[in-house]
Amino acid sequence: MGYVKEERPMTIGVEGTWNIGSYHYKGSRLIEEYVKGLKQKKLIGSFCPGCGKVIVPPRNLCGRCHRIMDRRKIVSNMGTITCFIVSPPIEKGKLKVLGMDPVETGLIKEGEVVIPVFVKFDGSDSNTDTILLNADPKAVHIGMRVKVLWVKEPQGALSDFEGVEPV
Repeated sequence: MGYVKEERPMTIGVEGTWNIGSYHYKGSRLIEEYVKGLKQKKLIGSFCPGCGKVIVPPRNLCGRCHRIMDRRKIVSNMGTITCFIVSPPIEKGKLKVLGMDPVETGLIKEGEVVIPVFVKFDGSDSNTDTILLNADPKAVHIGMRVKVLWVKEPQGALSDFEGVEPV
């Protein structure tokens, strides 16, 4: 497998406007593989044959050595928090997510604290962003061990992975 840099030595630029709504993720096959793994309560990553890096969720190219990542590896459902932030209590009308108020839509209860985290799953070389659930905000720390919280009946969707919780 050759280097992608050799195949495409220059970055291609396109001038003009870009309608983001018409963009299709070119790694849709990878997302399909990832979602199939989620249905089986497994985290699937891409394995680089050049440097051995494992990236979750999977992607096409290795950011380190620029090789095509066409192999897969299942990583652990356990991991370590590498970065986090604790939100202030969420108030109705004060936050918009994708143009919607999460309190009005029922996604978050008023006064709830949200803890977005980056987790490095055991067997992976990347950080995955998710939400920490069922945790005391005062007890959260870098290096905290967590495990994936799955929905009761996975359907083969990205929402099968609800977030992580302390071990």
